[in-house]
Amino acid sequence: MKLRVVSTLLAAVLLLGGCGSLAGRHNIDSGFTYIESHDYTSALESFTAAEENGEDPCLIHRGRGIAYLNIGDYVTAVDELLASLAADEGIVDDMDFDTNYYLAEAYYKLGEYSKSKEVYDAILGLRSNDSNAYYLRGVVELASGGHDLAYADFSKAISLNARDYSMIIYIYKALSEHGYAEEAQGILQTAMDSGSDYMTNYEKGQMSFYLGNNADAQSYLEAARSERDQDKEPVILLLGQTGEKQGDYNYAISVYKTYLSDTPTSAKVYNQLGMCQIRQGDYEGAIASFESGLSLDDKELNQELLLNEITAYEYMGDFAMAQSLMSTYLAAYPDDENALRENVFLSTR
Repeated sequence: MKLRVVSTLLAAVLLLGGCGSLAGRHNIDSGFTYIESHDYTSALESFTAAEENGEDPCLIHRGRGIAYLNIGDYVTAVDELLASLAADEGIVDDMDFDTNYYLAEAYYKLGEYSKSKEVYDAILGLRSNDSNAYYLRGVVELASGGHDLAYADFSKAISLNARDYSMIIYIYKALSEHGYAEEAQGILQTAMDSGSDYMTNYEKGQMSFYLGNNADAQSYLEAARSERDQDKEPVILLLGQTGEKQGDYNYAISVYKTYLSDTPTSAKVYNQLGMCQIRQGDYEGAIASFESGLSLDDKELNQELLLNEITAYEYMGDFAMAQSLMSTYLAAYPDDENALRENVFLSTR
């Protein structure tokens, strides 16, 4: 037992070393700015320039790891994040824990659940009250078939941060996706019953939506979208979905269009509007919505918007335009296997 404890502590120390000097990091700063705007190609170019300029290798590898994680190259992400941790110098700080979170996520994406869990174990060995680490370790345990361990971690996470309603909803989604819908509903209902005095209208709307109480959800969300200090975009997206959930696309479209008439800067809302228009058979309207979204150049949404626009042209029967756009899409996203298969179909039309 002593040997096991010592080994675990050594693993934690090796994983959680401190980063080096932050001096001389112009290209590194540019790289992380590109990451924030979801421009991962430019980010990687900046980190290459940083390496050539002799900037901090710990931060260069960290940035590359995050970029590769976001573009789906999980193997390279693991290599880069491990290299960042290996280059650490100095005391453990928040950045080191953050790097470990990314490493655990990369292992999870690769399906290497035991390695992902080991990282969370190391984090919790040094931060025993980290609710986020308990939640994420629970997700890993659930994916690997360990329901009871997952449920214990979820319960611990909630006990440490009972008013983190976003986390509770994520727990609900994780349990539901793995076939534990009734248990997931129970967690939401308990949170709603015990926390309603503290919740915002938006939080009550979220809870009601996932509990299936659509009328209550609409009532709370309608109240939330008129509140001055409330971030409106997530409210609008969920309020529209209350209509979509019931097949009332006219209501959803009205919600989205009303918001966009005052705030035409949300690629997410344009995308959701376009999807509703497709379901109503308004393909020209959908294409216009997707084009409006693309004009905002939201790096996080561009891929989805372009693919949805291609789908709208297919439904409309304009296969020539669909294939032309697919060529543009594949030039930007060549690793999308589903799109490659769809391109073969389009080439026969």
